[in-house]
Amino acid sequence: MELRQLRYFLRIVELGSMSKAAKDLYIAQPALSSQITNLESELGARLLSRSVRGVSPTRAGDALYLHAQAVLRQIERLKYDVANTDALPGGPVSVGLPTSAANVLAGPLIAAVQQRYPDIQLRIVESLSGHLQELVATGRLEISLLFEPAPGSRPLPKNTQKGANIQWVPLIDEDLYLLELPSGPQEASTASLEEASRIPLVLPGKTNVTRQIIERSFADAGLAPSVMMELDSLSTIQSIVESGQAATILSLSALVGAGVREKLSARSVDEPPLRRRLSLCNSDVLGMGAAAEVIGELIPELVRDLVASGRWAGAHLL
Repeated sequence: MELRQLRYFLRIVELGSMSKAAKDLYIAQPALSSQITNLESELGARLLSRSVRGVSPTRAGDALYLHAQAVLRQIERLKYDVANTDALPGGPVSVGLPTSAANVLAGPLIAAVQQRYPDIQLRIVESLSGHLQELVATGRLEISLLFEPAPGSRPLPKNTQKGANIQWVPLIDEDLYLLELPSGPQEASTASLEEASRIPLVLPGKTNVTRQIIERSFADAGLAPSVMMELDSLSTIQSIVESGQAATILSLSALVGAGVREKLSARSVDEPPLRRRLSLCNSDVLGMGAAAEVIGELIPELVRDLVASGRWAGAHLL
């Protein structure tokens, strides 16, 4: 088995096309096909499935994809670490942040990396927690923050639970709030699920982890949220709430803009409390290089500072 065969295989899977991969790799398509055939013969398994829609990995191909990424990434790390033994950690590091966490953490993280580790090229991927989990599990992200239900909450459906090959390190539990444009002076600081069930809500879509936590909590109380509309854009949800068209249930970290928290009524939902847990995650198959490891140490430090200073409102350190 040759390293170039692994590189060829990864590119074919990523592009979903043998011809596109051949052009991208500057190799004739028959030669590329021959390399993959040799790889399949050596491994004793068919790695790719061909159809009119393109090329996709088989189950054996999925397994090879993950391990090939690990092998090639380790070799790149080996080259860098040996060549820079006495230098500060450096090189590219990919970090996933759910949008609400990015609102609070992205700025301090970028500033800290630039100050302490100028040779690290930080790439932040902002997306939904479920998508980020998939990227970590398949090795396309080295580190990510991911949301999950806080302990005591009913588990999510199997297809949204913690995946294999991922290490989870809990950082904070975060309160979820009933956010709405107040019609008068706010008297109570909390709202019950029963009260929240009577208010028209705009919520993220059903694949969103926070939405699933909300749905489960209402169902356990024999209630259902009054969902007026679904939106997978936090900024648009905020605009809808600010206009008074609907309320929402989200974390305070989801809010962006000067004076927004003063403009909206924010009541924590109790009986039972609505919370989600934020964990630092990485692939336990791929491991982490020196640069990723220092980022993995830096993020909890920054989270602790943000919570202690009150800049991460509604968060509780673990």
